[in-house]
Amino acid sequence: MKKLFILMSSFLFAVGAVTMPRPANAAPVSTVEYGTFTSPSLGKDVSYAVSLPPSYKTEPKRRYPLVIFLHGMFNSEKDWEGRGIQAALDQLRGSGKVGEYIVAVPRGENSFYINSKAGVRYEDAIVKDFIPFIDKTYRTTGSPKQRLIEGISMGGYGALNIAFKYPEMFTGVATHCAAIFIEPPGPPKSPDDRLGVWRYDMAKSLYGDPPDAVFFKANNPLDLAQVNIAKIKKLKIYFDVGSEDRYKFDVGNKRLDAVLTEAGIKHEFHLVPGNHGWAFLVAQSEPGFTFCWNAVK
Repeated sequence: MKKLFILMSSFLFAVGAVTMPRPANAAPVSTVEYGTFTSPSLGKDVSYAVSLPPSYKTEPKRRYPLVIFLHGMFNSEKDWEGRGIQAALDQLRGSGKVGEYIVAVPRGENSFYINSKAGVRYEDAIVKDFIPFIDKTYRTTGSPKQRLIEGISMGGYGALNIAFKYPEMFTGVATHCAAIFIEPPGPPKSPDDRLGVWRYDMAKSLYGDPPDAVFFKANNPLDLAQVNIAKIKKLKIYFDVGSEDRYKFDVGNKRLDAVLTEAGIKHEFHLVPGNHGWAFLVAQSEPGFTFCWNAVK
């Protein structure tokens, strides 16, 4: 009879009918909520995710620093949780390496988070609509000294652009395998050049058809870093990229490192073994999220 009870208990646990209680000493986890905000800049409602730290619901008078996180191309706000980024952050909090802050993730489609040449205003949606909405809706401190912008791939490009254009709004910027282009992508040399075709089609949608070089420079972190040197110097800056980045964005990130170094702008740059994408961010979560926490706390 005892053996039968053990077998039945094992079966019920396996199919999910029995849930094992969390250990008494287990670190508390964050809550991820999903919703929409109205964006006058885009003329529509936009989806977002918000990660609320473990104490958010138990300490109703407490206010928290804010990290705006921008996702990559062909991703959405759901990837923050779905790709294991939230779990990586919770693990670092559980080990005491990172403290509590709110993370807000807007859906950016494939916009690169700029006001495109065609007039689609995702930059304004972040700066004028989303950040004020988050500060009003959730218990952030509302202080630029405790607000940081972060992003991955396309979102890394967007985070750098926005931070370098509006440094007064943030204490810092952090990016992971940021999609930095040294010059506007030109027409592919061959229809078989799939990466070249993708880059050129993307460039036309953002910078005009054909891509406008002047407009490109006005929305390029490499150029903005040189134009706004005095203002950018106050920012805390972190970026990392894989040495085997399949899109060759290590080239643009190394150029940014050189530009910032030449301008005398303090920053933290990591070129590490790895490819491109969410798995790279998970692998680099400790230095990346530790930087974010130290910047906003």
